[in-house]
Amino acid sequence: MTQMVKALYKDLLKQVSVLESCKREISSEILLTKKGKARLSLIYNFLSYDLDKHELLEHAAVLAISNKEEMMIEDLEKLYMHHDGKELIEKIRSEIKLIKKFMQTINKAVKFPDASSFFERRMIQEISKYVLEQARLYNML
Repeated sequence: MTQMVKALYKDLLKQVSVLESCKREISSEILLTKKGKARLSLIYNFLSYDLDKHELLEHAAVLAISNKEEMMIEDLEKLYMHHDGKELIEKIRSEIKLIKKFMQTINKAVKFPDASSFFERRMIQEISKYVLEQARLYNML
C-alpha cells in the first residue's frame, strides 16, 4: 500500500511541476503585455494554473493524511508554512478560496469592464501587482 501511495504522490508532484512550467511560460507573456484586457486574461490564466496546482496539492494532502504518511505531510506543510495555526487541508483550501475570488474578480473585469466597483478595481490592481511580482520571480529562475 505504501508504494502505491508514494507512486500516486510522485505522480501528483509531476503534474504540479508541469503546471509550474506553464506558469513560468505565461509569466513571460504577462511581463511583455501592456495593461488591458490581454494582460488581465493572461493573469487569469496564471491564476488558473495556480488554482490547479493547489487543488492537486489538496489531493496529495488528503492522500498523505488518510494513509498517515508523515514524510509527505511534512513536505506539504513546508509549502504552506506561511499560513499559521491551521490544519494542512484548511491551509490549502483557504489558498484555493482566495485564488478563486481573485479569478472571479479578474473574470468580471474582463467580461464587464464598466461594471466594476471602486473596490473591485482596486482589488484588480493589487491582484495584478501580486501576479506581476510572481511573474518576475519566475523569470529570474
